Amino acid sequence: MRTENVRKQIEDKLFLDKLYGFAYKRCNHSEEAEDLCSDIVLRILKGINQVSEIENFNSYVWTIAHHTYADYCEKRRKQRERISMESYSENECTSMLTHSIEEYMENQEDRSQYTKIKREIGFLSKLYRDVMIMYYLDEMKVSEIAAKLSLTETTVKQRLFSARNTIKKEVEKMESRDLTLQPIHIDFMGTGSPIGNDPTVKAERMFSQNLIYLCKDIPRSAKELADILNVPMPFIEEELEIQCAGANGEYGLLRKTENGKYIANFIMVEKTGIEQVNQMYQPKVDYFVEKIGAYLKKNEKEILDFPFLNKQVDLSFVAWSLISMMFWRYAEQVSKCLKKQYFSHIEERQEKYITCGEVGDSKGSIYEGFYGSDGIMAYNVCGYKMVKCQNIYGTRLDKHFACGHDIANDQQLLLTLQAIEGIKRDELSKQEQEVAAKAIEAGYLKIKEGYLYPKVLVMNTKDEQKFYELSYKIQEELKDLVEETVDDLYPLIKKLVPKHLLNEYKMFVTMTQLRLMDWVVEGCIQRGILSTPPNPICAEGTWIMVSK
Repeated sequence: MRTENVRKQIEDKLFLDKLYGFAYKRCNHSEEAEDLCSDIVLRILKGINQVSEIENFNSYVWTIAHHTYADYCEKRRKQRERISMESYSENECTSMLTHSIEEYMENQEDRSQYTKIKREIGFLSKLYRDVMIMYYLDEMKVSEIAAKLSLTETTVKQRLFSARNTIKKEVEKMESRDLTLQPIHIDFMGTGSPIGNDPTVKAERMFSQNLIYLCKDIPRSAKELADILNVPMPFIEEELEIQCAGANGEYGLLRKTENGKYIANFIMVEKTGIEQVNQMYQPKVDYFVEKIGAYLKKNEKEILDFPFLNKQVDLSFVAWSLISMMFWRYAEQVSKCLKKQYFSHIEERQEKYITCGEVGDSKGSIYEGFYGSDGIMAYNVCGYKMVKCQNIYGTRLDKHFACGHDIANDQQLLLTLQAIEGIKRDELSKQEQEVAAKAIEAGYLKIKEGYLYPKVLVMNTKDEQKFYELSYKIQEELKDLVEETVDDLYPLIKKLVPKHLLNEYKMFVTMTQLRLMDWVVEGCIQRGILSTPPNPICAEGTWIMVSK
C-alpha cells in the first residue's frame, strides 16, 4: 500500500476508534488513552514519511501501536519513580508544584495569570479536579486525600503532577478559546406515551442543546465537551448525567459508549437534510391526493353508514378524522417495506416514548404548524366506563388538548359527554350555559331545535377497530407509492441517520413525512375532499369514543 493511501486509512474515523479502543483498554482513564492514541498516530505518520510503500498496513500499524505502548509503560514507570515517596517528601512535592506555578507567573507580564490558573482547575476531569481542590483549596495532606478517595499516596501525587502540567498547557492556549455558545436550537417531536418518559423536558436550555448537538454523530469525552463549550467540567459532568438519564432514568438524549465517551441517543437531522427529503416527497403529493379522493368516493356509503352516535352526512367532515390515520398507515407500510428490503437484520428500538429532532440555528421549527395528533383517556366519567378522545392539529387546526390532558377537569369536554343523547339548553344553569357557549365556539357542541348535541364525531368503543379499518383499506391503493418512496428514501436514511441509530429508522420515516402530510391536507382542501375548517379551533379532526 502506498503511503498516501496509508494516510487516508489513518484519517478514517473507524480506524481511529479502533486505535482509541486499543489505548483505552490499557490505560487508567480516558485522558491517558487520548495521550497514548495521539503518540501512536504520530509515530505512524513519522514512519510512513520515511518509506514509499507499506506491504501490510494492519501489521505495520499494530506493531507500532504495541511498541508505543511499551515505551509509554516505561515512561509511566519512570514518572512514578520520580514522584514517589522515596524521591520526594510531601513538602518537596508541594514546593515543586507551587514553585512551578509561581515561576510560570513570573514569566508573564499580566499578573491575572494566577486567576486563569485557578479557573483552569474547573476544566479538569473529576479524576484530577478532586485532588487539586482537596490539596490546594482544602489544604488536605496527600495521605488524607488518599484515604478519602481510597487511593494510594503515589496515585494522588501522580494526579497532582499531571493536573499541574495540564493546567499549564491549557492556560497557554486559553486566549484562543471561543467563549460563546453557538446558536443551536433543536425542535423535538416524538411518539408514544410522553408522560414521565419524554427526555426532551431535560433539554430546554441552549447549553443542554449545544452539548447534545456536539454528540450528534461523534462520540466525545467530557473533557472534549468542556474544551469546546468552554464550560468547567463540574457543569459538563452534571449535564451529561442528566441527559443520559432523561425523565424516567432509562431513556435519555445521550448514551455513554463503552470507551467512556458520549453520543446522541436519538436521531437529529439538520434543516438541510429535512429539505432534501421534502424535495423527494414533493412530486408524490398530487398522486397521494388523487388516491385519497378516489378511495373516499368509492367507500362513501360505508363511511357514512358507520354507526356514529351522532349521525353523519358530510363525507368531507368525517374525512378529517380518517386522513391522519390514512397517513400513518402509509408511513407504517413504508417502514414495513424498509424493514423487509433493508433492515431485516436490525432489531427495532422499543421505548415507551421515542423522540427525534430537527436542528437549526434559531427557534422556528420546520415542524411548526404541521399536522399531528394526540389522544387522551379517562375512566368512570359522566356515567361512562371509559372515554377516549383524539384531536388532529396543524396548519389549519389548533390543538384542543395534548397528551396528559385531564378529561375529568375539562368542563367543555364533560358537557359534550353529557350531550351525547342531547341536552335541552334552557334547562342548563347560568354557569353551564357559559360553558356551553365556549364549547360551541370551540366546535365541541352544536345546537339543534333548542338541544345541544356533540358536533365532533362520537362513537362506541366496541366499534373502534371497525372505525380504524375505514382508513386501513387505503393501503392497497397506495402500494405503488409505498414502493417508490422506499427506493427514494433509503439512500437518504443511510446519509442522514448515524449507524448507531439505524434501529430508529421508523422514527425517521415519521419525522420526515410531516411536510408531505401538510401538502396532502392542503391539496385535499383545495379539491373539496376535506371541508375547509371555519376556524383554527373547530370540530374537524376531533372524535370521542365511549363505553357504558
